[in-house]
Amino acid sequence: MNRINDTLFAVVKVLLYLSILAGIVGMLIVFLVIPRWVRTEEVLVPNIIGKTYYEAVPVLDKVGLRPAKEIHEASSEAPRGEIIEQDPEPNFRIKYYQPVTITVSIGVELAPVPSVIGKSQHAAIETLRSAGFQANKVASVHSETYLQDTVIAQTPPEGGGQRRGTKVNLLISEGPSPQSIQLPNFQGQTATEVLVALEAVGLNVETIYSSHPKIPEGSIITHKPAGGVLVKTGDLILLEISGQESQENVGRLLPFKYKVTEAENRNLSRHVKILIVDDSGERIVIDQLYAPGAEIDLERKGVYVFGQTQVIALENDEKILEKIYK
Repeated sequence: MNRINDTLFAVVKVLLYLSILAGIVGMLIVFLVIPRWVRTEEVLVPNIIGKTYYEAVPVLDKVGLRPAKEIHEASSEAPRGEIIEQDPEPNFRIKYYQPVTITVSIGVELAPVPSVIGKSQHAAIETLRSAGFQANKVASVHSETYLQDTVIAQTPPEGGGQRRGTKVNLLISEGPSPQSIQLPNFQGQTATEVLVALEAVGLNVETIYSSHPKIPEGSIITHKPAGGVLVKTGDLILLEISGQESQENVGRLLPFKYKVTEAENRNLSRHVKILIVDDSGERIVIDQLYAPGAEIDLERKGVYVFGQTQVIALENDEKILEKIYK
């Protein structure tokens, strides 16, 4: 019996030693081996900016890193396919096999150049800036068809594809060229006819009224400068008219505003023609190119009309609007 007990005690003792040994081994694994497995060595991230994606992959693989998802972005500096950014940055320490995010250039972003022909210089600058371009005034010339301070031409032209930030050269109108005009003698002519004639040649007019025993009401008594004198476009002509001031004598400014149609292709300018028919006859007051959305103000332009007036607006020879003023 004693021998059996001794044998059992020896077995228990061995098992106890084995348990203690297993515990020690387990603690060593927990505190020494596992942390070594978890704590991998860190490496320096190589510089891959300026390389292509396919050049960068083996560089990363060599140090134990891998490329993450590509990001594509426009760049005015780097050619298409070249890496322009990376995350983490070069020489940053990370663990083995961590992802490195790569941003690849898709080259220069091109955009269509908007039309600014017919816009004021200020509106043209804002339009180009909103589209990502720069306005550059290169020259001013006199124009018989474009109002002063409006754009006559642009380079590059509307449409096409240009690098954002490109300068667009503008040719700006200085208005009609000053012309020498020999004034005829308007005495006795109706004020309506004279005003239309002076407006057509770009002369400014002021009027005064007085009674006259022989000259009919609404006709010219005299004017300064007198007939035969040379004047220039933009000069002031003072008319003395028989009778009292009335719209029949001097007409009225036409309160007409017109906005050019916003076409589907906003970059294409449109040929706008505005025709007026009133008591003085029929005449064209606008005949030029305008950018879509441009506003035309005939009152600001100084267009006078007489009696009932019909206004017809055409774009690219198609009638868009007709309006009657009584």
